[in-house]
Amino acid sequence: MPRFQYEALDIRGKTVSGIVNAQSREAVLKDLRNQGYKVTSIKEQGGGLDTKDLTISFQRVSMFALALFTRQFAVLFNSGMSMVRSLEALMIQNQRDKLGLTIETMARDIKGGFSLSRALAKHPDIFSPVYVSLVKAGEMAGALGEVLDRLASLMERDNALRKKVSASLTYPMFVLFFAVIVVVGLVLYIFPQFMNVFQGMNVELPIFTKILIWLVDTALNPVVMILFLIGVTFLWLGTTYYVKTPRGRRVRDTIILELPIIGPINKKTVISRFCRTLGTLIASGVPVVHSLEIVGRAVGNDVVASMLDDVKSGLKAGLRLSQPMMESRLFPPIVSNMVAVGEETGNLAALMEKLADYFDQEVEYSLSSFASVIEPIMILGLGLVIGFILLAVFMPIYGLVSNF
Repeated sequence: MPRFQYEALDIRGKTVSGIVNAQSREAVLKDLRNQGYKVTSIKEQGGGLDTKDLTISFQRVSMFALALFTRQFAVLFNSGMSMVRSLEALMIQNQRDKLGLTIETMARDIKGGFSLSRALAKHPDIFSPVYVSLVKAGEMAGALGEVLDRLASLMERDNALRKKVSASLTYPMFVLFFAVIVVVGLVLYIFPQFMNVFQGMNVELPIFTKILIWLVDTALNPVVMILFLIGVTFLWLGTTYYVKTPRGRRVRDTIILELPIIGPINKKTVISRFCRTLGTLIASGVPVVHSLEIVGRAVGNDVVASMLDDVKSGLKAGLRLSQPMMESRLFPPIVSNMVAVGEETGNLAALMEKLADYFDQEVEYSLSSFASVIEPIMILGLGLVIGFILLAVFMPIYGLVSNF
């Protein structure tokens, strides 16, 4: 279908532009006029994607950009603006990135009779099952504006949690990167300057120096370097293929949850996301069993998804939600007890939100503890490595001086 680029004036006299697919120039003109625009120009483009469009198609939409879009869409829609006009306003703001092109497609689909949830479902790489299901629940309950507000809050808090985790890991990763650079520089560039001197010395080299010379000779050997690169490449390809298999994904996800220090942080993060997402789904009118199915797909961890399947099976067998949660290895007692209270009081959604806030704080405390533990360990490790190198360099010099 031909693509047309247009420019037009809206009812306030503001210039808007965009790209649409249509059968003809007249169809574009008629469509824009029906929306209240005064068209100033329409130009037909080439039928295929240009280089820029192709680049955009491979872009990823960040969590921050999606959360911002959802919040802006909620504000515009709740202010009384029609859904199509709201999307068109956001399309202009993001017109040359992947999200902008997606919004354009959604607006066109809705004009063609699609519901918002159906238009969202056509873009699973951007809108998750949780996102689509919440919007669908809002449409069915006639409370789309309220659901969009909840969805925006959910994404903003999820994005804030991810930022906290990322920020807490940035400093240790920087220290590790700097330590590797220092050690590589000392071993490959500084120490070789002393090797010729050591070889001409008439002294017995210490074991530290012999080990370091062997390490340097091995590292600088072209055959060893080629074999090392081949080995790393095959290991990376093999690992990548393995984690794509069902067994590989379970092994990876089990390691993520069971790693020392980091494992408990990952588990608390998963529980926080589970509680907040489930609470939002229930508050939006989605049935609990269906909510668990959605959360299981959205959590991104096969081990956790399997545990949620067990909880879902308990619900289908007639148990209350808190009962199979008590038997699950994922949830600590505070979660199952709070869920039981929520079921008894009919206030489950609100209590799930409180649990999510509690585990967000737990993640923050755990990250602070992790940083306080990992920093001295990394500094100690770096000190030992550099101390070993210094001993290897200066012990032969000290032995030579002692002979005089």
